[in-house]
Amino acid sequence: MDSRTLIVVLLSIGLIFAYQELVLKRLYPPHKQVEQAQSIASPEGAGPQSDAAGGGSSAQIAANSMIGAANLAPRTIEIDTHLYQAVLTTRGGRLLSLRLKDFRETAAPGSPWYEMVPTAPGGKLPLGLVVNRAGTTLTDSALDYATDAPARLDATAGHPVTITFRAKTHDGLAVEKSLIFRDDSYAFDLDAAITGETTGLTQTGFGISQPLTKHAGYADIPELQAEVQGKTLTEREKALEKGAAPASGQITYAGFGDRYFLSVYLPIAPNSGTLQMSYGGDEAQARILFDRTAKISTAVYMGPKKLEILEQVNPSLSKAIDFGYLGIIALPLLRTLKLFYYVGHNYGIAIILLTLVVRALTLPMSIKGQRSMMRMQRLQPQVERIREKFKDDQERLNREMVDLYKRNHVNPLGGCLPMVIQLPILYGLYEAFLNAFELRQAPFIGWIRDLSAPDCLTIPGMPALPWTACHGIPVLVILLAITSLSQQWLSPKQPDPNQQKMMMYMPVAFSLIFINLPAGLTLYYLSSNVLGILQQVFLNYEFKQYTPATT
Repeated sequence: MDSRTLIVVLLSIGLIFAYQELVLKRLYPPHKQVEQAQSIASPEGAGPQSDAAGGGSSAQIAANSMIGAANLAPRTIEIDTHLYQAVLTTRGGRLLSLRLKDFRETAAPGSPWYEMVPTAPGGKLPLGLVVNRAGTTLTDSALDYATDAPARLDATAGHPVTITFRAKTHDGLAVEKSLIFRDDSYAFDLDAAITGETTGLTQTGFGISQPLTKHAGYADIPELQAEVQGKTLTEREKALEKGAAPASGQITYAGFGDRYFLSVYLPIAPNSGTLQMSYGGDEAQARILFDRTAKISTAVYMGPKKLEILEQVNPSLSKAIDFGYLGIIALPLLRTLKLFYYVGHNYGIAIILLTLVVRALTLPMSIKGQRSMMRMQRLQPQVERIREKFKDDQERLNREMVDLYKRNHVNPLGGCLPMVIQLPILYGLYEAFLNAFELRQAPFIGWIRDLSAPDCLTIPGMPALPWTACHGIPVLVILLAITSLSQQWLSPKQPDPNQQKMMMYMPVAFSLIFINLPAGLTLYYLSSNVLGILQQVFLNYEFKQYTPATT
């Protein structure tokens, strides 16, 4: 890798990280809280315990929840489908658990099914009904529903499971929640209706809450995600703590997502309302509220951020995968990666094949740029002589330099321009690999059992490397450093010894960037380096026969 190319690559990677760490996380100004009348502050927001299933003191429940006419002993209903196992409780008609059968918590053998419902002590459970009545916000968190559903139900192909919860409150409301689970989808239906003494009822909706604690892995941090009135919203913990303004209009989806999984409502009828967002009690909360209606219907998606699955439920859900500003490049690269998986049946092999394709597509541009830079370096002695000869005549100096470049068919910008053009591809690859669900827990060879995690050959008893969680050797990163050094060594040497020494240090710094990045990204750049070495060997052989024009 020649010096200019390496500098451009390092700068591009540095800019990516600066963008991720500074712009997205620190410099985005949080939304300001709107006037108090529009905020979601209410007696119901007294604390996380008040909305937990069975949680909170009797005083809290009385103030914050709709109270049933009779206290029933809560019981659970288990729903089993081909894709997941769900557990509901009659206390609040909430979802206690939803475990995905096709995905595991970790890559370790025997790891349990992935749990979609956070289990933080005192945390609020999903599928909560929210009612604004006479200026007070109430939920059904302590409402004891009755249902005739048995303790266990199995959804099978063509035979969905329907569960209906019914309850009456002391103040004359009749509440009904109905859920439909299908065997072949991560989306299920949720309907709610309120009848009886509905005087003073101004808003009805659903709520969902989640801790925004960072998960294991690179930059896997839950965040509030939504699309309202065609605009994609992403609110992180700091912005929610400072106050996020409500968003009104047609709500396509709203809820929470991390890097690989998504839990959101998709309102059906009505679908125009207000999304309210807040943070308290170590949890973020999202509520979708609809004016002047006592009957609401929504779909609920709780599953993986796999592109084809999201698009099957609703094409707009694909926006929940954050590909950054260059999603138009990242998305086709991700689709190509998945295509190559069907060739090798291994995502490591698919990454190598994708590297071959990207290098092939950019090969003419890359070779042209490298030839231009190599010619420039071969002309360096003549350039120095011209500068010395005409140092007192700037106009003549410029003319002589232009003539020298023309005689040797060299464009001074020809070396950097191809790399600048390739920067969007580099960033698109970064985002594609970083957000590819397919790389989660995807094995490659030997010690690499998860391409979405940093590379580490674990050695029992070895302490963690500085600034990493690796108790072993990052083999791919070391190979990346070796190939980067080899490529730099094969490149034409800099005339300045100090600059030459600096350029030999840069591949090491470049490789250290990858020590905490997903192994899939490291594998891509390692494969690209190997191909770059072959390309450099070919160009070096070609330039042995090149003699610069002097007249």
